[in-house]
Amino acid sequence: MTAVTVPEALKACLEDHFLLRPESVLAVAVSGGCDSMALLHGLYLLSREHGFSLHAIHVQHGLRGGDSLADEQLVRRYCEERQIPLRVHNADLGGDPSLPGMETRARKCRRAFFEADVKDLHAQALLTAHHRDDQTETVLMHLMRGAGANGLSGMKPCTYMDGWRLLRPFLELPKAALRAALEGWDIPCREDGTNHQPITLRNALRLQVLPLLEQLSPGCGGRIAQAAALARIDEYALSVSAQNVLRHHMLLQPGLHALAADALIWDKAVALRALRRWYELGLERAQLVSDERSLGAEDSLRLLRLLHKGPVGGTVNLPMGLKALLGQRLLHLVHQDGTPLVPAESMSFPLPGQLFRAGTNEPMMLCGWWGWDNHPLLTLSLQDADPAVPPGDACTALIPEALLPGCVLRTPEAGDRIHPLGAPGAKPLRRWLTDHKIERPLRAALPVVARGRDILWIPGLCTAQALAYTPDTPCLQITIAEQPLYLPTITG
Repeated sequence: MTAVTVPEALKACLEDHFLLRPESVLAVAVSGGCDSMALLHGLYLLSREHGFSLHAIHVQHGLRGGDSLADEQLVRRYCEERQIPLRVHNADLGGDPSLPGMETRARKCRRAFFEADVKDLHAQALLTAHHRDDQTETVLMHLMRGAGANGLSGMKPCTYMDGWRLLRPFLELPKAALRAALEGWDIPCREDGTNHQPITLRNALRLQVLPLLEQLSPGCGGRIAQAAALARIDEYALSVSAQNVLRHHMLLQPGLHALAADALIWDKAVALRALRRWYELGLERAQLVSDERSLGAEDSLRLLRLLHKGPVGGTVNLPMGLKALLGQRLLHLVHQDGTPLVPAESMSFPLPGQLFRAGTNEPMMLCGWWGWDNHPLLTLSLQDADPAVPPGDACTALIPEALLPGCVLRTPEAGDRIHPLGAPGAKPLRRWLTDHKIERPLRAALPVVARGRDILWIPGLCTAQALAYTPDTPCLQITIAEQPLYLPTITG
């Protein structure tokens, strides 16, 4: 393998992301080791040829005393000689690098510095020097903890962040290729002495386990990384399917974080991914920060069992003080005390009002009832009507013009009452919802048409006696186009 392999890999990566142009601004993470110096020098050569701006970032962890300072001096000297802007951060973690959790602390610290610098520089991407050997170690570590296909697919060549990309152009190259490139360029580097001590799981795999595996099956390290690349292809397809499930079947209204249960009962692979992403979005909405990016395998499988076997009303406690609650049609994510992730907001629109122009035949996307990616989940159509027959069910309401003044579409309020069509009398809405087994997380977020404290219509669920059909009566006709996800069944 020749040194040209490294610049070719870099050039292909930048071309794939349309970054090989003068207006690009790139940041590169540099430790001073062989891998990152090969990355830095390869990018430097390409920047001279294509004119993009290159910025180096070095993090001084303060864990290896004079050796850490020597790493920094090497990086500084290289960048000064080539006039590459360099940012140096002092993490000052202190302590022993072999202490439990120190590797994770250092990684999180680096990531925070990198993210802040990328945004400050307005860079389009940050490049790191992770290579094929790193990928093999990562996959083995994930396998040992019982990861699913996402973990077994290892590190991704590109991870999209908030307005920028994290690129790993060397994932298909072994460390030997980077070392050979650096020697061919006659560029100095420094070796981290702790890399030769089995003080972390990764180091132990590199120093003890992988050499034995290579003896048993020569070339297996590369094949493990290849398996990860194949798993990434499968994972991408399954993740896209899971995103489509969320887009069409998730409720994100204030007061609600729910998912249609029947959308997850067929394909377990898609369901597990949808559930994990649903939980991640719930953490974001509740502004909870977790050390773990998503649900572990055990919690994910417990959620899947709840969906498949119930019972309705069953719950599963989840990390960060949350729980899942299975309703008749929806799986809810709430705090363990039952409160919503995001407090419900009151909603009130007059009828017909400017948002409800009768006669336009344009469906109105009901405010708040949106899925992921702003996908509308509940729409209403309004038109002037003088129907000859009564509505067949509660999907359509006929509001006589005489009742329209004072009518609003809103969410339930304290003191609301409803007199259902054909019932002997009225009762508190709260009690009616309980009697009809509308799960608690939904009750504050339901859309209702009201006049004062009297509920005239709950779309798809109930029509009030005040809207009983009267022939030859001009009305405003309101129709929902589909069965709302909040309903257990369609009732008249």
